[in-house]
Amino acid sequence: MRKNCLIKIPHPVCRYTCMVNGIKDVFEWKTGLKLPCELMMISSGMAGFSYIKDKRAKPPAMVFWGPSLKVQYKNLGEIFGIDVKIKNEGKDFDSGMSILKNSINEGNPVIIGPLDMFYLEYRKFFMKAHITAHFVLVIGYDDFARRIYLYDCDYEELKSLNYEHLKNAWKTDERGYLRKNAVITFSVSKEAISLKELVRRAMLHKANQMLKPPTRNFGIPGIRKLSREFLDWESLMDEEDYILALQNLVTFANVPPTLSKEIDNFTARRQEFSKLLKKLARLTQNPELEKVSVLFHKSGQLISKVCHIIIDNLDHKEDKREEIPELLLSIAKIEERAYKLMERIYLYENQKDRS
Repeated sequence: MRKNCLIKIPHPVCRYTCMVNGIKDVFEWKTGLKLPCELMMISSGMAGFSYIKDKRAKPPAMVFWGPSLKVQYKNLGEIFGIDVKIKNEGKDFDSGMSILKNSINEGNPVIIGPLDMFYLEYRKFFMKAHITAHFVLVIGYDDFARRIYLYDCDYEELKSLNYEHLKNAWKTDERGYLRKNAVITFSVSKEAISLKELVRRAMLHKANQMLKPPTRNFGIPGIRKLSREFLDWESLMDEEDYILALQNLVTFANVPPTLSKEIDNFTARRQEFSKLLKKLARLTQNPELEKVSVLFHKSGQLISKVCHIIIDNLDHKEDKREEIPELLLSIAKIEERAYKLMERIYLYENQKDRS
C-alpha cells in the first residue's frame, strides 16, 4: 500500500473563493482554459440571494447572499460540466482519509472541508481564532511525515498540515455548507469549449436562477419578499433571534463573511461581480456587459447601505430600519433590470451566431 503521493498542478491565488478554488485549479489544469478569478464562484451562485424561513431554526429567518454549497456544486455541473460528488459527510476521520488517499493515488485531487482555521498551522488564525467553513484542495499526502499537502485559495505556495491538526480542523459541522469530514471529489468534462461560450452559458444560467428561481424565497422574488416582511421580524421573533437574524444578514453580505467593519465589504459580492463583468466585457469582446456591470455596482452600494443601517442599530446608534424595505425594493428592481439585460445580450448573441 502506498504511503505517499503528490500531484503537481498549477495554482494561482483567488482570494475568498475557497469552496470552488481547487475545482477551478483542476479545471484549468485539465482543459488548458484560463478562467477569470471570480467566474466559477459567482456563476455557481454567489452574488445571489436566499431567504430561509424555518420555525425550528435559530434564528427562524435567515438571509444568505448565495445558495447552499450543495446547490453551488450542482450548478458547476450544469455550467462547466464538472461532476461533483460529496463523500463521507458526517462520518469519521479515518474513512475520510481513506477516500482522500485513494483519490490522490488515482491522480485526482480532492476538496476537503469545512475546516476550522484555528487548527490550520500555516494561517494567522492558528491557535488564535475559530473561523470555520474553510475549504482547501488536497494534492498529496505523506504517511511517514503524517502530513497532507494542499493549496489554499489565499496563498500561492504549497502548504502542508499535520494529521492531528487536520483531524481537529475537519470535525466541524457548518450549517449551509457541509457536515464534518466531508470529501468532495470531482471530474472535469473533456468537452472542448471556448471561454466565450462558457461565459454565455454561465451568465444565462445565473440570470435564470435569479429571475425564475424554484421558490419565491430565492433570487429577485426573494428580495421582494424580504422587503415586505423585514419590518415584521422584530415582532415575530424574540429579541435573541431577531439580533441573530440581523447579524446573519450582515455577516454573509461581507467578503469574507464577518461582522467586522474594518473589512467593510458589505456588498454581497456585487462589487466583485461588477468587476468580473468589466473583465468579461474585455475578454469576450462584449461591451454590453459594461452596462450590466454598472447596475451591479449600484445594487452593491445599496446592499452596503442596508448593512450599515443594521450595524448602526446593533451598535445602538441611529435607527433607520424603516428605510430598509424601500432599499430592498430598489435592489430588486436594479438587479431584475440587470439580469433581463444579460438575457437579452446573450439570447441576441446566440441568434446572431446561428444566422
